Amino acid sequence: MFSFIKAIQNLLSELKKKKGLWFTILTLLSISGISLSMYLLTSMTSNISQEVYANMSVTYKNNLDYKFEDKQKELRSIILGLKVNDTFKNNLENKQVIDAVIDTYNKTLVASGLDSISLTYYSTVNQTNQYRNIINSVINRKISIFGIEVLSDGPNVVYIEPIISGESVVGVVEIKESLISIKKDFERNKQSIFVFLMQEKMMANLSIDAKNGRYRPVVDDLRVEEQKYDGSFFANVIEDGLDGFKELKDKGYIVNKEYFKTYKEILDVNGVTIGYALIGEQVQGNGGFVNIVDKMTKSVTMIALGLVISILLFMF
Repeated sequence: MFSFIKAIQNLLSELKKKKGLWFTILTLLSISGISLSMYLLTSMTSNISQEVYANMSVTYKNNLDYKFEDKQKELRSIILGLKVNDTFKNNLENKQVIDAVIDTYNKTLVASGLDSISLTYYSTVNQTNQYRNIINSVINRKISIFGIEVLSDGPNVVYIEPIISGESVVGVVEIKESLISIKKDFERNKQSIFVFLMQEKMMANLSIDAKNGRYRPVVDDLRVEEQKYDGSFFANVIEDGLDGFKELKDKGYIVNKEYFKTYKEILDVNGVTIGYALIGEQVQGNGGFVNIVDKMTKSVTMIALGLVISILLFMF
């Protein structure tokens, strides 16, 4: 061991006598060390950035889930208020009286600034009209249902509850609110952006007025109601194209020069996929986490590189 160390020392002494060769070797070693350090630092900070983006994707999706949970509680509370109304609960089999109560509630909601919310009552007593499948499901199963449904006026958040008297369902109360309400709730955080991309097959559910000239293709078979969402955000999705959208679905998120984007697949109340909620934020801006991560990783890389260069110079 000592003879090996001695041999190394002798070699270094001989090299130092040949200054041109010595400095050439030092330079090559320094460049190699710096290059290796840069590669390791870049790989490490890149991996850290990817982990941060993945975690933020989960956070965004969880926040969206919380918004839907809050919306369910909000809509349920309105129906609970209706169910304890004396006129309503004492006249469940009188459609004319019930319709008048529902109409009063809807007018009150509009007067309170909640014009995007509306109530509908479906009576099972002397039923003459055919109800849609989800209403029949609530009647038959005697359970409440909450979710998203594309109706004639567009995508809505719906809460449907059976009204039970004794052992029988005498009616169903449906309360609905435009999906735009979720967008507004989600974007109260000024950094966040929400866009709903609807599958083309769901266009058949819309009325002529609701769809004519309002929806534009985005990517694949997905469409957006362009007047209601951030045009720059979905235009960026169009720019990324089908390949970019596939990458988004494969990775769970995507980051480009303009936006961080993640997504959540949206199922309707029947369990059918009807589109995707794209959520994210701009890359630029002091408060944007992507910008913060980028600055942080660059700072760490420069500091670490400085330390590496200092150590190499000190060693030689």
